[in-house]
Amino acid sequence: MQAKASIREASAQAQAEANAQARAGIQVELGVLAKTGMQANAKAKSLRKAMFATVLALAAALALTACTQTGDAPQPSGSDSYEGVTTVARAELPAKPAADDYEAQDELLGANALDGSFADGLSAFSYRSAAAVLGEEPQANGNFSPVSLYLALAMVQMGAAGETRDEIAGALGSADAAATAVQCGNLMRLLATDPQSDVRLANSVWMRPDAQFEQPFVDAMRDQFYASLFLADFGTDTADKAMAQWIADNTEGTLNPTFESQEGQLLSLIDTVYFKSEWAKAFDAEATEPGMFAAEGGAMQAAFMAQRLDRPQEIRQTETYTRASLGFMDGSEMTFVLPAEGKGVQDLLADGALLEEAFAGETTGEAFVTYRVPKFGFDSSYGLIPALERLGITAAFGDRADFSNLSRTPAYVSSVAQESHIGLDENGVEASAYTKVDIMEMSALPDPSVIGELELNLNRPFLYEIRTRQGIPLFIGVCTQPDEAA
Repeated sequence: MQAKASIREASAQAQAEANAQARAGIQVELGVLAKTGMQANAKAKSLRKAMFATVLALAAALALTACTQTGDAPQPSGSDSYEGVTTVARAELPAKPAADDYEAQDELLGANALDGSFADGLSAFSYRSAAAVLGEEPQANGNFSPVSLYLALAMVQMGAAGETRDEIAGALGSADAAATAVQCGNLMRLLATDPQSDVRLANSVWMRPDAQFEQPFVDAMRDQFYASLFLADFGTDTADKAMAQWIADNTEGTLNPTFESQEGQLLSLIDTVYFKSEWAKAFDAEATEPGMFAAEGGAMQAAFMAQRLDRPQEIRQTETYTRASLGFMDGSEMTFVLPAEGKGVQDLLADGALLEEAFAGETTGEAFVTYRVPKFGFDSSYGLIPALERLGITAAFGDRADFSNLSRTPAYVSSVAQESHIGLDENGVEASAYTKVDIMEMSALPDPSVIGELELNLNRPFLYEIRTRQGIPLFIGVCTQPDEAA
C-alpha cells in the first residue's frame, strides 16, 4: 500500500507541475520518472509503468503543442498504436507543400538547407561503410543503406559520452553530436517536404518502462530525429511483434522482420528508409528479352530491359570500370558501375576511396548510352557490428561503453542489424531498409571484497551438463578418463 500511495502522490504532483507550466506558456520537457525504490513486486512494477506512461504522455503532448505554437514542430495527428505497447509520443514530419506552391517550397528549402560539411561527411561515410559492409561480407546480391546506418548511429551518438562518443563521431565524420542531430533533422524535413519525390525516413525509440533516460537524449530523439516514442516490455512476443509491425508500416510492407528481444534490454533505436520512383523514361516491356548473365557461379539466363536515351549522358570510363546513370522522374538517379573485363566488384569494394571515386569521381565525357539492365529483386540482411569495428567503433560494444548521456544505467550496444529490399523493373525502382540498434543494460560486476574464492581443479572423475539458454538440458555426462596428453 505504501508503494501505491507513493505512486499516486508522485503522479499527482507531476501532473500538477506539468499543467502549471503549460498554463504559463512554458514548454514542458519530456520527463522521465525515477524508480520507486525497493518494492519490486509485480503489482508495484505495473503501477510504475502506468505512472510513467501517463506522465510521459502528458508531458509529450504538452511539449509538442508548445512547439507547434512557436512554429518549431508540427502538431502530431493521430498516433501509432500497437497492441501491448504504450505510445508516448508520435513526432510527425511536416507535410509536403502543393506541387505548384513554389513559395512554400522555397521557404522549406531555405529553412532546411544542409551544411556542406555535413553533406560531404555523409557522402564519405556512405562509401566507407559500404566498402566495410559489402566488401567484407560478400554475398551473391547485397543491398545496403548507408543513410539508414548514419541516422541510427547519429541517434546513438546523442546518448554516448567519452571514448564511445568519440569513436562514433570519427566514423560519422562529425565531432559535434548536437550539430549532427540538427542536420539530420534538416535532412528528414528536406526529403519529407519534397513534392516531387517519395523518399521517407522514419525513426522510433522503444524504451523499457521502468528505466531512466536522460532528458536531452529524449528531447533530441523527438525534436531532431522525429522519433516516435514507445514503452515496450522487452523479451516478450508483444514487443517483438510491435517493432516488426512498425517497420512494415513504414516500408509499405516491403520488410517484415522477426525479432527476439531480451529482457535486460534498455531500448531499441530503429530507422527506416523507403524509396519509390519511376524512370524518367520507362523501359518498353516488349523490348525486354532473355540474355546470358555471367554470374560468379556460372552463366545464367536473365531478363534484360533495354533502351537508348535520345540525348548524351555523362559517363566515366577508366581501365577499371565504366559508369553511367539513369534518371527518375523525381530528379533522382540510379548509377551503374560495370567493372572492366577481368575485374570484379570485389576489386572496387575492397577500398572505400576507390568506391567513392567510381561513383562520385569526375566524368570523363559524354555518350549516347544504350542500357541493357537485368531485372532483379532481392532482400539483404547484415549484422553490422563487425563492419562498425572496421570503421573504428569498438568501445560501444563492450564493458568500455559509456552511454551516460542516454541513461544512468550502465549500458552497451548489443546488436546493430540492417535488412533491406530492392526491386527493379521496366517502370522504376522500389527500395527499403531498416537499421535497428539494441542497447542492453550492462550487468554489474560483483565486488571481489565480498565474494569468496574457488579453485575448481577437475583432476578426478567429474560430471557435466550442457543446457540451452532457456534452461533445457541437452547433454548430461561423466568424465572418468580424459584424453591422454601428447
